[in-house]
Amino acid sequence: MIKTEQLQRHFKAGDVCVKAVDSLDINIGKGEFVAVMGPSGSGKSTLLYVLGAMDRPTGGQISINGRRLDQMDDQQCSDFRNRELGFVFQSFHLLPRMNLVRNVELPMLYAQIPAERRRARAEMMLRAVGLGERFVHFPAELSGGQCQRAAIARALVNSPALLLADEPTGNLDSRTGLEIIGIFQALNRQGMTIIMVTHDENMARHAGRIIRMRDGQIEKNETVSRPLMSALPEEIEKSLQEVFHAAG
Repeated sequence: MIKTEQLQRHFKAGDVCVKAVDSLDINIGKGEFVAVMGPSGSGKSTLLYVLGAMDRPTGGQISINGRRLDQMDDQQCSDFRNRELGFVFQSFHLLPRMNLVRNVELPMLYAQIPAERRRARAEMMLRAVGLGERFVHFPAELSGGQCQRAAIARALVNSPALLLADEPTGNLDSRTGLEIIGIFQALNRQGMTIIMVTHDENMARHAGRIIRMRDGQIEKNETVSRPLMSALPEEIEKSLQEVFHAAG
C-alpha cells in the first residue's frame, strides 16, 4: 500500500543541511499496524508528515495506493489528504468554538458532502467511539481521552485508506492511552492501515511492526511476533465493526 524509494526530506539551517529523512526505502502492506520510534530529531515525525502529504519530499519517490505523492501539485495533495488519509495528533487539534459534531463534520465540509449526510455521518462516528452522549459538547468540556476519541472520529469520517497518528497518547495518562490504542487495534482488525509515531515502547508493542529511526535513517525494522492487546469495551468494538461494514 505504501512504498518509498530513496525518500528524502532535507532542510537548510544556515550553511548546514539537516537530513531529517535520508534516502529511506519503506514498504508497508495494506492492513498493517506500524509504529515508528526513535529519539528526538530522528526524523520520525517528518517522515509521517511526508507520508501524509503535509510536507513535500526533497528527493526520491513515494506512492500510496498506487498514487505518486511526489508528483502531485499542492491542490492534488490537498484533495488526496482529504479523501484518502486520516490524521490523529497529540494535541487533538479540535476547534474550541465548535461542538463535537461540527468538529467531526469538517473533513466532509471540505469534501463538499451535503449537510444532512455530514450530520448523520458525524453522529455515527461519534457513537462508534463511545461519544454518543456528547454531540453538542465543546472540547473544553471533555477529558483528554474524550477529545482524542473525537479526533479519531473526525479522522475516519471520509473513510480513509490510511490512518496516520503522531504521538496520539502523548498527552494522556497510561490507562487512557491504552484505551486509544485499543481503538486503533479494533480499527486495524477491520482492515485499517495505521502508521503511528510514538516515543512509548509499551504503546509501540501493540503494533505488528516497529520501524526504529535514528538520524533520518532506519536503524531497525522489527516484526512484533506477539503484539500486546488492549481491552476495548464490547459496545465500541461492535460499533466500529458496524461502521466499517456499512462503509464496505
